[in-house]
Amino acid sequence: MVSVRINGEDAPIKSDGLGKVTDLIELIKSVIDPDHMITGILIDGRELEDGDWVAALSGFQTSIVEVDTGLPSDYVATRLANAGSIVKACYYEFRESRKLFQEGKSAEGNKMLLEGVNALQAFFEWYGTLMDLLSEADREEFSIESYVRELTTVCKTICQQQLYQSWWALGETIEKELEPRLDQLESHCRTFGVLPQVAQG
Repeated sequence: MVSVRINGEDAPIKSDGLGKVTDLIELIKSVIDPDHMITGILIDGRELEDGDWVAALSGFQTSIVEVDTGLPSDYVATRLANAGSIVKACYYEFRESRKLFQEGKSAEGNKMLLEGVNALQAFFEWYGTLMDLLSEADREEFSIESYVRELTTVCKTICQQQLYQSWWALGETIEKELEPRLDQLESHCRTFGVLPQVAQG
């Protein structure tokens, strides 16, 4: 039978009759503190791989499943500590595309611009998923709405310039409008990883 530990403590969870790993996870969810969520799962000390989620539980009969739980706000705060670094990576992709446009290399610039746009979109989706875990009040603490609005406006301008193949103007817009806003967003996101209670006196 699979052994389950929740936050380091042995949990009396019976896995008999369960078909898949996902069934066990659902059972674990039903017994943890309702105010908490699962923040980490290990099987025999390793992270679950994609195939593990749908695997038959019978293949893990001697395994130890370790589950960590925590408050959604703590989980989100931990994840958002990386937000500044992610935005910085997006910034570099846009900066590289701008340099290519300014060098007259529009094909390469467009390719790098697409990578920057996709990375930024993925960041916003990731951020939105995390915000869905929080209460309305907690979301205020991590709000980036004003930055998103400004970036969206700039991106519409860039799309227009791309449509009309105004490559020099596009490079200027990235440099003068997009890069500074991404820089501001990065600085704002870096405050997510700062815990005021541990400030040095």
